[in-house]
Amino acid sequence: MGESTIVDDDYCSNTGSDGEDDILLAPALYKRSIFFRQTRKRGKIFKQVEEQYIRDDLGFGSYFRDDGHNADKRRVKDAAVGKPCHINTAADFVSLIRQEKDSTSTSLVICDTNVLLHNLDFLEKAPIRNLVIPQTTLKECRSNQLTAYDRTVELLRAISDDRLVIFFADQHHADTAHVETSSSINDENDARIRLVAEYYGRKLRESNINIILLTDDAGSRMKAKEETKLYKAKSVRSYAKDLEKQNPDLMLSDLVANYGDSTSVRGTHNQPILEYFPQHVDSVALSRGVQSGKYHRGILRAVTSDEGRVVIRKGDERVAVTLVNFQHRNRAVDGDIVAIELHPLDQWMSSTATVAKGVKVTTPVGIAPETADPTHSELTNVSEFLNIANGMESLRPTGKVVGVIRRNFSNYCGSIFSKSSSSGPINPERESIAKKYETENAGGSTTCVFFAVDKKIPPILIRTTQRERLIGQRIEVAIDSWPATSPYPLGHYVRSIGEAGSKDVETAVLLQEHKIPHEPFPAKVLACLPPKDYKIEYTKDREDLRHIPVLSIDPPGCKDIDDALHCTVLPNGNWQVGVHIADVTHYVTAGSAIDLEAANRSTSTYLVNRRLDMLPALLTTDLCSLKGNVDRYAFSVLWEMTAEAEIVDVTFKRSIIHSIAALTYQQAQTMIDLPELESKDDVQVGAVKRLASIARKLRKRRIDAGALTLASPEVKFVLDSESLNPTDVQAYAVLEANALVEEFMLLANVTVSKKILRHYPTLSVLRRHPAPNRSMFQPLISKAHCRGFEIEIEDSKRLADSLDKAVMESDPYFNKLLRILSTRCMSPAQYFCSGEYKPTEWHHYGLAAPVYTHFTSPIRRYADVCVHRLLAAAIGVSPLPVHLSSKSYLHDLTANMNRRHRSAQLAGRASVQLHTLIFFSGEGGEKEEDAYVLDVETSEGIEPSFTVIVPRYGIEGRVILSNIAANDPYLTRDADQHSITYKDDTIQVFDKVRVRLFVNELEDHQRELVIDLLEPDFESQNDKERPKKRAREH
Repeated sequence: MGESTIVDDDYCSNTGSDGEDDILLAPALYKRSIFFRQTRKRGKIFKQVEEQYIRDDLGFGSYFRDDGHNADKRRVKDAAVGKPCHINTAADFVSLIRQEKDSTSTSLVICDTNVLLHNLDFLEKAPIRNLVIPQTTLKECRSNQLTAYDRTVELLRAISDDRLVIFFADQHHADTAHVETSSSINDENDARIRLVAEYYGRKLRESNINIILLTDDAGSRMKAKEETKLYKAKSVRSYAKDLEKQNPDLMLSDLVANYGDSTSVRGTHNQPILEYFPQHVDSVALSRGVQSGKYHRGILRAVTSDEGRVVIRKGDERVAVTLVNFQHRNRAVDGDIVAIELHPLDQWMSSTATVAKGVKVTTPVGIAPETADPTHSELTNVSEFLNIANGMESLRPTGKVVGVIRRNFSNYCGSIFSKSSSSGPINPERESIAKKYETENAGGSTTCVFFAVDKKIPPILIRTTQRERLIGQRIEVAIDSWPATSPYPLGHYVRSIGEAGSKDVETAVLLQEHKIPHEPFPAKVLACLPPKDYKIEYTKDREDLRHIPVLSIDPPGCKDIDDALHCTVLPNGNWQVGVHIADVTHYVTAGSAIDLEAANRSTSTYLVNRRLDMLPALLTTDLCSLKGNVDRYAFSVLWEMTAEAEIVDVTFKRSIIHSIAALTYQQAQTMIDLPELESKDDVQVGAVKRLASIARKLRKRRIDAGALTLASPEVKFVLDSESLNPTDVQAYAVLEANALVEEFMLLANVTVSKKILRHYPTLSVLRRHPAPNRSMFQPLISKAHCRGFEIEIEDSKRLADSLDKAVMESDPYFNKLLRILSTRCMSPAQYFCSGEYKPTEWHHYGLAAPVYTHFTSPIRRYADVCVHRLLAAAIGVSPLPVHLSSKSYLHDLTANMNRRHRSAQLAGRASVQLHTLIFFSGEGGEKEEDAYVLDVETSEGIEPSFTVIVPRYGIEGRVILSNIAANDPYLTRDADQHSITYKDDTIQVFDKVRVRLFVNELEDHQRELVIDLLEPDFESQNDKERPKKRAREH
């Protein structure tokens, strides 16, 4: 307890006493507090003694200074190395003060805890030249919100000529440590912060410096006014207005947190304030309720803007509790730590029931998905059902939020609703909300309704003085509060991102929407990197494999090369095959700042025009990348095989390798296709040909065992070299060389999974792919049946065989279409800890593998980093990190991997969608293409429509035949045949049709991709001129 939050060896050293005896002789410099606490489980009482040493030499605080002597210690230019310097005297302090521009006086601002928690956007952007952050404020901030704490520390460490930021160790300072004991720790902390302001006011009384205490606590401001005239206490909004008077262009009021008042939530007609939600239980009752089991604690994960899930513990198991609607969520947002109360059993949902979704949602035109959306249960490895009545019935628990333990209010991207800015159709629901809650406030501000791009976020009410300027912009907004008297959360404007619809702006928005970490790596992470001139040298703890002709095969331009291969002939006639994977853990020490950052990011994210790496570039594209003709550290799996791909032996080595070539897929394919006589003496060609020969046998063996051969509608863009805008769209060309690499990566992953499981049967990080249930496949089974084919799903082998038989000679694409749709009937694979599931549940259905993991891509996947550490411990070359010995930690780690992986996939798809819109918006953007019918709406009373996929562009969307009434007597629907007939024209599932694609303008400068039907002609003669209703993305 004796250390300050920021430690300076120069002034924190003992200057007046040599030991504890000296301190005890000066009781004014020593404080001892005794607390008693009771354990939760057994109720034992523990005595806790807290010692605090008071200093009389701490002066005016400390600040960070870069004197230029540390420049040579920086590994990168952005990793600033500042030294904390002590301010001893008033004269020293005054000499450091930054003078106000265009003013005869200057101000020193001291902030309290709530300012850090809620108004950091204001602090960071306001022209505050001199700022003091007391230790009490910083410690309270750290206890309440780590994100705000990290931002505050960055503010303290920032070195600037325009601003002086001072850390004041008030809890150890002789003039400020002692405050009168109060019934509330918050009151004591407020009193100590006021003492800091009084200290500066007293010490700097003779200077021309105005001391301002910034606090939104009205009670604290009142006490400050009563206690002293040495400083002024102001609210953040009041101080923002003072600064705006000095410079009207600042627009600082928009940055001030919005805690809510009558003008924020009354609406346009000054109706009386109502409580839209039940009040939250107070913190004391909440804590007691959680301890007694009346309430349950967990993190809310939003499914939609209404529905949510909270994972709680019931005994020794975890279960996901469903929050069915907006009221049950009771003002909690995604990521909040909440306390919930379970509903009675009669309100729980059966295993077959679904949460009501309201009206039927039209499928938007967009990029075709590859798999079914994972459920919350699959992402978190937690069941959504509990067995009731001796296991005879499974019910989904439901509940409601009774209190929020810790908020996770964040920043969100979106737009202010404006009917006047819209050139396209208006969303009636948004218009209704905006009409009800948009209003003019006193002081010239306007309450506007902000709609986030993320559909899981409810509308946010913000106050702004610059409404007209923000119309048509993508902006970032932070949530500040959500009182029970407001139907929606209250927030404040943070920044403008740019004009809605532009490529760079929408890319920034999609990264924010999917919570993709994309900020530059912080200095503490960069400080973990080796120097740029780091030399890779052989060490005795590694196997020297540099004599082996290793090579890599990757897409053209690949810079983050995770893997390399080799295949040589052994003296006994067998072949040695090696898979060599970048040894990332050599540079990423477990528990280090770079490791924690990688664990948080969890995966690299690939957009159309950029890559967001999990690790800094020095590792990603240099030291860890297995580039050609350089030495690299690797983790190698070495098999001895026969020429028929029978495995004789396998070993695992930490190694050093030297790749002789970095081939592209096309170069490798050329080698595979060469005649044997022409490649007899070429080392590279010989290795590639042997690898291809073994890969064919491995692949056949996998397929015979039931592994699935599925398909994807994925396409790639050809980008302009200067603008990076798409100029063409092409299908991926899959060569035998692609399959070659895939086979050996699969083999390595399976082999490593078996090895780590033998040594760590309950702690292994694995990847499972559960078998799909029949209900997921039933629509596809029915569709295939109506075209004369039977799909069998009893196991993966029967599914694979039935897909092989489903060939339509008149249209070769039909079989690929079935494989695409089969993939969508399955949930994606998920990471998990082996100790959380029975061995029978480890199975990977798609690969027909009993166990599987990810080992081969540690540069871009954190799961692989964990597996490398498990493997290193299994072969005895490194101890297992302590945190990987905890199943609870591994549960949270794999859940984060699943969420991040899913987010990265969605962000990648959103990037493709954005570039698709850009492609179709350019000159000649309107296209006519062939499409295939995936689904036909056959329900009575609904507008006739069908969903198509356009293979050329990987686009999928619904075409609505709006010229035909739902009850038109000439319209016939056949659910069994998945077809609709209008007069003499019929459209059935899997039919080929001709469509037109183009872009339409929407509200708020947004665009939609539209699909119109061209052939067959489904219009009645009387309606030829009527425009068709088009599918649009909402």
